Amino acid sequence: MFGKKEEKIVSSPEASIKVVTMPHDFYAGANPTVKFKEVEQTIDLNKLAGIKEHEKKALHAATAAQGAANTLSSKRWVWVVGSIVLFLIFAGGAGIYYWWQGRSKIIAQTPVLPPITTPPVNQEPVVPTTPVEPATTTPEPELPVITEAGLEFPSKLLAESVDFDADKVSDVAEELFATDPSNADTDKDGYQDGHELYYLYNPNGAEPKKLIDSGFVRNYISPGFGYELYYPNNWAIGAVDVAGRQMLFSTLTGENIEVRVFDLLPGQTFAEWFALNAPQENLGDYTDMQSRFNANAKMRSDGLVYIFYDSTHVFALLYHTTESNTVNYKVVIQTMARSFKIGEPMPPEMRPVGEPEMIFEAGAPETMSTGSAGSAEGESTTTSTETATTTGEEIPSELMSEAEL
Repeated sequence: MFGKKEEKIVSSPEASIKVVTMPHDFYAGANPTVKFKEVEQTIDLNKLAGIKEHEKKALHAATAAQGAANTLSSKRWVWVVGSIVLFLIFAGGAGIYYWWQGRSKIIAQTPVLPPITTPPVNQEPVVPTTPVEPATTTPEPELPVITEAGLEFPSKLLAESVDFDADKVSDVAEELFATDPSNADTDKDGYQDGHELYYLYNPNGAEPKKLIDSGFVRNYISPGFGYELYYPNNWAIGAVDVAGRQMLFSTLTGENIEVRVFDLLPGQTFAEWFALNAPQENLGDYTDMQSRFNANAKMRSDGLVYIFYDSTHVFALLYHTTESNTVNYKVVIQTMARSFKIGEPMPPEMRPVGEPEMIFEAGAPETMSTGSAGSAEGESTTTSTETATTTGEEIPSELMSEAEL
């Protein structure tokens, strides 16, 4: 102050040293419990925009208050882990339960088979026997068993052959009755040839009047079933079975008319028989008709099938053509149907078991073939017959008209 200079004190810069001291909890070998605090981190999204990666890390470290929190101390994590453990325990217990139940059912359903015991076999001593020779007896002849085949109905699409004079007798059939194929009224009596044949009159000549007396047809009588009918004089006739249930009346060209006999069962009606034996046919296509001898029948609309019947039998007349599918003799099956007569059948035990004998009626003895069915060749048999007579009454000429055909 009085001339004494003040000494300047030069202060040295203080060293900035950060001293880290050990917490008191670690002294004297103490094992303190370390607790981590939950730290909330605040991030400013505006600061994150446009900064680099290392700056993001620095900002992340600056916003953390006191370091990372221990995730194991989070209550949410404890709930998640506990829920997973409980689920695994529940799923395992349920699986073991259902496995045990299924195993119990399999054991319960397994049948227990009883032990198989076989009875002891008693072996009897074999006693030697002396061979016995069979007695020789003469076997009695057995009656043949006839198995009826189904009816074969002609097609409804068959065509009729040429009829030049339109007298309802085809040109081919005119030869059977010696009529003129170019003249509808051969004998010029005022009635067409087909009209006279329908009423069983002779179409060629005034005398004889009856067709059966003309020599153009014969009368067949069934030995076993008693029915009768007219058929052309030069046609072959043969039996398919020994009892005569199926007969064929054939031409030399192969066309034939089949006659089949069926038994009606007790109480069976004609409609029931028809449904059973003709399932492919429609009964509505048939109309009632009657022969000259009052035999009732059903006629198919095309005139190629006639089925007669009474209380015990059914008689079917069917026309069969050859491969040409042309009907040449429709007037013949019409004549057979119009002349059909139902007689008294022979008792079954009295019917022939061999080839039935053919019985014919005609105006004079003639040679007739009686070979195999459908064949025009065979043995020739000469049959002497008496003059045939028809039991039906003649229809007066004034009642005969084309409308009745």
